[in-house]
Amino acid sequence: MIAFPDAVARLSAALGDTPAAKLAAAALIEADALNLSRFGIAMLDEWTADAAPVRAAEAPQTVSWLDCSASFAPLAVASATLDLATAARKKGIAAVFLRGVRGFGRLAPFVRHLADAGLVGIAGAEGPPFVAAHGGTRAVIGTNPFALAMGTGADRVVIDVASSTATMADIRNARSTGAPLPEGIALNGEGQPTTIASEVTALLPRGGQVGSLLGLVVELLAGVAGGGRDDPKGRGVFLLAFDPEAAGDSIDWQARLAALKSDWTGSGGHWPRGGARSPEAALGYDFAKHLDAQLARMTGEANQ
Repeated sequence: MIAFPDAVARLSAALGDTPAAKLAAAALIEADALNLSRFGIAMLDEWTADAAPVRAAEAPQTVSWLDCSASFAPLAVASATLDLATAARKKGIAAVFLRGVRGFGRLAPFVRHLADAGLVGIAGAEGPPFVAAHGGTRAVIGTNPFALAMGTGADRVVIDVASSTATMADIRNARSTGAPLPEGIALNGEGQPTTIASEVTALLPRGGQVGSLLGLVVELLAGVAGGGRDDPKGRGVFLLAFDPEAAGDSIDWQARLAALKSDWTGSGGHWPRGGARSPEAALGYDFAKHLDAQLARMTGEANQ
């Protein structure tokens, strides 16, 4: 067993012992704590000692574009998040568009960090085509997750959803086990519904037209405006933050958020928290062994 804070501290040190390293380490380890191992420290397989350092912002920019293809993706996204928070606090609103991003995991930890800084954080990531448009017959966009976080403490809301019915990992798992897929989530090469994982060439959007349009919004921002679409070096990501206090005291947004939460949960609704884990959480022996192996490789490469 290893305590969550200890795991974060050890991984953060190996990633450079910076604020961005701590945020990236926490995001990766949280994924393992949530049993989402494909978004956890398994992503350290992509880390190399000669990865380009993440560019530190010389001055806060309202809008910026960054090529992250030579950087370790979780660290690049974490660094961009920290720079974005600084810019949004100074300018009221800011956005950053990243391209060349390899898989970096969950969006929730990064927008949550923006919310904890008193901002509203919004993010999305596009990727290789694997999802059909509503009514379409072939893949045109990625699973295109979207996330939003707002508020602090008990009232904080963190939404992190994929715009597709399933993930590529779900399909890979079904292919390896031979398990049938649920109906209504995938299409074969002829554009027809299928439950056979080996036949899948496209997923369907979550919730039909609504999920399809959400995926399109992410594609427009991260893929088109951000330059990620069809980039052979990696995917596109956008991060947006704004300070709701920038307009002055005319709107008590925190009271309104608390009231909305009360109405939402009082009616039986689930208030999304983005899967945050308690700092007192502990991870098991298998995780600790895997972390030790990754850290040994990383520190060994760094010292060569």
